[in-house]
Amino acid sequence: MSTKELAYSIFSRLNEEQLKEFIAMFKGMCPVEENSEQNKNEAFEKLQGLRRTIPDLDEKKELDEYLSERYGI
Repeated sequence: MSTKELAYSIFSRLNEEQLKEFIAMFKGMCPVEENSEQNKNEAFEKLQGLRRTIPDLDEKKELDEYLSERYGI
């Protein structure tokens, strides 16, 4: 007996209420994403909204300022 046949035989023995409980339990363990492409696009748009430009950083100047503040050099 194949796995699908075994699953079908088990499901065919369940009444409607038991089947609903099984589906609810299974969804909790392994949620099904119905609109995965839409979710991906929405997440990408959120990330795009968070983007901002970072000014050029002068590492030498930053280090000198830090050393000056921290150690008075």
